[in-house]
Amino acid sequence: MRKLLFLLSCSFIVFVGAFAQDAEVPQETPSASEPEVMEFKPIRSGDKYIKLGIGLGVPLFNTSNKKFAIPTKIYPGPRIFIGMHFYVTSGLSLGGDISFEFYTTIGKNLYFNVPITFTIAYTPVYKRWRFPMGIGIGGLFMSYLENKTFGMYINPFASFYYQYSPDWSFGGELNWAIATEFRKNINYARANNNLGISFSVRYHY
Repeated sequence: MRKLLFLLSCSFIVFVGAFAQDAEVPQETPSASEPEVMEFKPIRSGDKYIKLGIGLGVPLFNTSNKKFAIPTKIYPGPRIFIGMHFYVTSGLSLGGDISFEFYTTIGKNLYFNVPITFTIAYTPVYKRWRFPMGIGIGGLFMSYLENKTFGMYINPFASFYYQYSPDWSFGGELNWAIATEFRKNINYARANNNLGISFSVRYHY
């Protein structure tokens, strides 16, 4: 009986000593002299934004199968546009855009078109500045007097934005728009070349 009590007493002492030793081991906590390092990424994969803008379309020249540069006989006109985009990576973005453009001809008639494009862009970053550049490819609906037609639309662009806050950025865009007309008689087909200058705002979410 005494031997059993002696063994139990020894076991209890060993258990208490081991528990006390574990309790004295300090928990690993961040040192005040070594603050936690957080990586800041101005653009992250999965970020999205909506773009809304207004600008001026400047007709440059038309191109046919017989002549490269033909006067447009169209005055510069206003354009408004809206788009939705998301970042596949920290630099590459995909999205869609639609714009509404109005032009007056020298005969005081209205020329109207609606381009709809799928857009791919890459965005270099410098501090709070963003420099998206890319191309939009799609189609457009054109209307002039009684004539209505469809065509292919190609829109390379370069732009800049200032990230005012996490939600909002403001900037401008310069683009070269090429609109080709689909005609049964190729001799009447034209490729319209326009220069676009615009200012826009983006909402990030």
